[in-house]
Amino acid sequence: MDPRNNAEQIGLMSRFSPDSTAREFDSIRREAMRQRDEHLARLLKRAFNGLAAGLSAIGSALLSWPRRRATYSHLSQLSDRELGDIGIARADIARVFEADFELPNRAANSNSAVSGKAA
Repeated sequence: MDPRNNAEQIGLMSRFSPDSTAREFDSIRREAMRQRDEHLARLLKRAFNGLAAGLSAIGSALLSWPRRRATYSHLSQLSDRELGDIGIARADIARVFEADFELPNRAANSNSAVSGKAA
């Protein structure tokens, strides 16, 4: 203690010194703030990752659009016979660019229908 403080001042200061309850309350408050900050950091990280993924998808769609448009135009100019040779129908042209589109599992120019009738 400071020797300049008299007994009355020392008594007043002891009432304002932090006791174990105040220290415990302060540690709980600090832990709650730390958990809040960690939660906000996770939310912000998730939001920015989603934003980055969305911008990436938009960018790749914009970059691939001229190539897709040219492919669609070329396929549209083919005759039904030529489209059949590569294994698609005219109605499939718009679906060619869908992610789940698959060509039929048959070879081009296969005469499976003809060979089925001959058997």
